[in-house]
This record gives sequence, structure tokens and C-alpha cells, in this order.
Amino acid sequence: MKHLSRENNFVYLFFALIIMLFSASVVGEITGTMTEDIFSFMILLMLLASIKSVKTEVTWRRATYVIIVVFVVLTLLRKFFAHDSYTYFILFTLLIFFTGLFVVAARQILFFGDINANKIIGSLTLYILLGMIWAVIYLLVLATDPQAFSGIEAGSWQQIFSRVAYYSFVTLTTLGYGDILPISHIAEFFVYMESIIGVFYMAIIVSSLISLHLAAMQEKKRKTKH
Repeated sequence: MKHLSRENNFVYLFFALIIMLFSASVVGEITGTMTEDIFSFMILLMLLASIKSVKTEVTWRRATYVIIVVFVVLTLLRKFFAHDSYTYFILFTLLIFFTGLFVVAARQILFFGDINANKIIGSLTLYILLGMIWAVIYLLVLATDPQAFSGIEAGSWQQIFSRVAYYSFVTLTTLGYGDILPISHIAEFFVYMESIIGVFYMAIIVSSLISLHLAAMQEKKRKTKH
């Protein structure tokens, strides 16, 4: 692995998320406890990759280690005891992780430095993380109300993760194919909130990257004069 730095760190996180999403698609096609275990393992690898990829303060790294331990313990408990409460705790753990990772990564991408390939990939990574956050929220909604969405068959959270993630990204990009629809009012609330944030994100990311580039140009001119 090439030495990680602020010039390439988001590349590894980006591909870790893509591989995790692809493994979710495989699980959606091939049912069985073995594929569910493989997907849980891919999530674990993504959690570990995030520690190496996102160069940040010690507090978040320690929090990620705690999240990894909690995720592993809850996954094992759910596998051997099969209680619904473990599913809720697993999803809450993932929601905390994706939200925290988004905040930490956004600080590095939106607030300092000039535009480069790593920042562009990082911006795309943030977009993927937004979709992942809402996918986990939809999974929580479905865990409490399996009839909250039409077009999503009942199953374990690993089995329907790909389907829910697909709907999340379709909503985030405001495509709205209509093959999956929110039925409950709670589901409708989260759907239109994701649509609003998806549009808002595009405006924020473009303006932030332009501002960073202009600030970097002004700094170079100032150094040249001196």
C-alpha cells in the first residue's frame, strides 16, 4: 500500500466504501447466512480502512476502535441469539460511525487546502457517506415497521442493505424512479429530508471548493510578492 498522506488518503476510503456496497449487492443476489457473514466482514474491513484513511485526531480514532468492538460483539450476539434488539443496536452503531466519519472527513475537505484529485475524490466520498447515512436510517425505519416502504421485501438488514442503499442514492440524487415508495409518514419525512440535503450538498460543495481554490491562489500571490 502506498504511503498514506493528505494527498491520497480519501482514495482508499472511497474504494473501501465501493467494495462494501458491491458486496452488499452480492448478498442481495445470493441469500444465506454465509453471505450475510461475508458482508458483515466487509463492513468490518471498511471500518478498519477508515482509521488508516482519515488522518484525524486521536479522539475519533479511539471512537472508531470502540465502534469496531461494539459492531463485532453485537454481530456475534445476533448470529447466535437472533434477537431483534441486536439489529437495532448494530444499525445505531453504523449510523453513529457514518455520521461521525462524514463530519471528520468534511472538516478536511471543505475548510483548508487547495483543490486536488484527493479533494475531488473526498467530495465524492462525502456524497457516498450521505447516502450511507440515510440508508441506515431507512433500515432502522424498516426494522420498526417492515411495511414502511413498498418495493422492499422483508429480510435481514444484510440482505436488504443493497436495495435500501439503492433507494437512498436514487433519492439523494432526486432521480425518483418510483420502484420503491415510502408508505408511512415517518418514512416520507426521512425521504424528503434526504432529497433536500442532497440538493443542498451540491451547492455547498461547489461553493466551498471554489472558495478554497481562490484562497489558495491569493495565498500564492501574497507569498510571491514577499
